[in-house]
Amino acid sequence: MSMEGCEPNYIIYDALIDGFCKVGKLDEAQEVFTKMLGRGYTPSVYTYSSLIDRLFKDKRMDLALKVLSKMLENSCAPNVVIYTEMIDGLCKDGKTAEAYKLMLLMEEKGCHPNVVTYTAMIDGFGKAGRVDKCLELLQQMCSKGCAPNFVTYRVLINHCCAAGLLDEAHRLLEEMKQTYWPKHIAIYRKVIEGFNREFIASLGLLVEMTESDSVPILPVYKILIDNFIKAGRLEVALELHAELSSLSSFSAAYRNTYFSLIKSLSLACKVDEAFKVYADMIRSGHVPELSILVHLIKGLLRVGKWEEALQLSDGICRMDIHWIQEKQAADAN
Repeated sequence: MSMEGCEPNYIIYDALIDGFCKVGKLDEAQEVFTKMLGRGYTPSVYTYSSLIDRLFKDKRMDLALKVLSKMLENSCAPNVVIYTEMIDGLCKDGKTAEAYKLMLLMEEKGCHPNVVTYTAMIDGFGKAGRVDKCLELLQQMCSKGCAPNFVTYRVLINHCCAAGLLDEAHRLLEEMKQTYWPKHIAIYRKVIEGFNREFIASLGLLVEMTESDSVPILPVYKILIDNFIKAGRLEVALELHAELSSLSSFSAAYRNTYFSLIKSLSLACKVDEAFKVYADMIRSGHVPELSILVHLIKGLLRVGKWEEALQLSDGICRMDIHWIQEKQAADAN
């Protein structure tokens, strides 16, 4: 273009910078950026956004912050996408305090954080072990008219469970069901728009969306059930399992929830409850593993029900174990 006397305009420069950044050629992008400035063109938010995105992907936080400073010096106000990208990048790098300062600066500059910004910041505090700050941010965003969504609650529930705050996690589940629970997969896909691919992949949301046409609410229940079982709070685990079983989308992929409950109830001498879960499992079409039957026998022995234990043991001996094993192998395939 230059050789033919056709001077590239700022759109061409932006496109080149963005293209080089997308393929990881940062040096070439910076060279074009320098030429752009030399030609008297003022970089736009789009130009800076491309550079910042590449810098964060290359783990160059220091340079990304310098680019942000340059934007502010040149009176090119960063938009919510750029701020959010930087906040998320700093959180991933373990620089939670710096990320929070940036979010406060963002508000000072008149750019309001959106649900993606808050969720990224909540995740950052959660990974830093500051679940109290996560919950504070949830209240803050609601008070400022920014509604949390399914992803926000998913992040919070994960961190509450990791911190042992199971009652708080259960409360968040109930709150989410009443307010921000996506009813259809199309709405669910809409909910996660705006989050970068790495962020939603870290929550397992990409996998869930590709594996099922239904709204992937099952993993949220599973997280809570597993954690309540580990904490020995089997009554709550049973309540959650009953809710989970009532869902039409409950799939064989989560049959391990049955197994965990039966094992834990048997160990806790709650044999009657264990057999109720076992009966529910059979009604749902799941083939019992031999280990589950052994746990039930042990549970009967623990409460002194020798006759029932012998009857179940005799029943196992009469069963075609090979058929069970073949069925399990078929299910696995």
